[in-house]
Amino acid sequence: MANGGYAVAPSQAVNLPKIIVVSGAGSKDADGVYNSSSKEYCDAPVYEHESRGQYLKITREPHKNPKTGAIKHGWLLGQNNKPLYGAPTQSLVVPSSGWKKFGGEEPLPIVKTYGNVDELFYSEADDCRTSGDAAVEQEDWQLALSHFTAGVAALKKASDCFAEGFTSRASLILSRRAVVNMRLKEPKSALRDAVAALEMDRGLSSAEDVAIEAMTDIGFQDQRTIQKILEPIGSGRILDPGAPLILRCIDRWVGEVVDNYLNAEVSDSQLPLPTHMPSDRYLDGLDEETRQAVIKHYIPEQQFGGTGIVSSASECLDLMKKWEEVFAGAEFQAKRKALWDRPMSYPARIQETRTVVAESLTGILEPMGFASGRPGLSRIVKQMQVFWSSDKACANKALDLEEMADVSLADLE
Repeated sequence: MANGGYAVAPSQAVNLPKIIVVSGAGSKDADGVYNSSSKEYCDAPVYEHESRGQYLKITREPHKNPKTGAIKHGWLLGQNNKPLYGAPTQSLVVPSSGWKKFGGEEPLPIVKTYGNVDELFYSEADDCRTSGDAAVEQEDWQLALSHFTAGVAALKKASDCFAEGFTSRASLILSRRAVVNMRLKEPKSALRDAVAALEMDRGLSSAEDVAIEAMTDIGFQDQRTIQKILEPIGSGRILDPGAPLILRCIDRWVGEVVDNYLNAEVSDSQLPLPTHMPSDRYLDGLDEETRQAVIKHYIPEQQFGGTGIVSSASECLDLMKKWEEVFAGAEFQAKRKALWDRPMSYPARIQETRTVVAESLTGILEPMGFASGRPGLSRIVKQMQVFWSSDKACANKALDLEEMADVSLADLE
């Protein structure tokens, strides 16, 4: 096997496979993913094992016939410069068949090639979907869930989440997982997956059918309500466009729909706004307790205000309209009047008002990711101040709220 003398891979090697996957070899060290390196030998790339590249390589090697002097080539999979398996061929592409045993053990390796790393992840996702479909046929719902979840995990590693190969696979796997979640009596999870699938492919009728079934199972009976909920799905706003398979944003949206919209009349209710949090991407896969522990540890706030974000003037205005409904309600106005009936200093009144406002807005703030009580209120007010000073509609609405609450909104921070 070549010991050195590698050169930088030539431009003509651009269309050659970038990834080689070896599996099932009798010499288990040989199994794994081999990446095309910046080196080349005998006009072909040198492939190095992703974790043991210094010791495990696949290279194209020359062989000189001692009688004729003719030089032929073949591919060798070697460990520490000793050949384990080889395949005679003049091709510049690593072959999938024709491998023979040299210093390695039986059985011979299974070798697959991929044009790039995303093709590898697509292949993994396809295998998971096939296995999941087989489990569905056997009505092994838990096994099917495991396979489809593994397929989603494979696609999360892909680099281009806008490619058609990504979105078509992701929407199908999520739609299938939604069906499985319904069979497992998990309608909220089924609705989450169906919404995610429809966000990627609004024409996926199977996902819409599951979404309707899930909402009905949760308790939505009015078809007008169900159709109103379905209206914004497919716009791409509910998913995080930069990380569409991080589904916590959809979990939040579904939770708000169920909690705040289930028993509401269509004409009297606004659908919740989707919220995308940076922490979703960084803390994906952690349970809620671990997530909160990590966030509290690394966010330098004396009082943890949560992770919620108000990202635009329109979102700020929509939120203030919700606040307006709360402030106009009989319960809040009764508490406000009770405060004025109690003799206290102005600073004490401000403190008490903050507490009343925070408690009254908990149902709006907590589903968005803001902490309960005054820390969450302080965090959101600080963010909304940007739009109060830069957007006329937000500024006017802020004045309306101050009159209803008898407090400067800036004092709520």
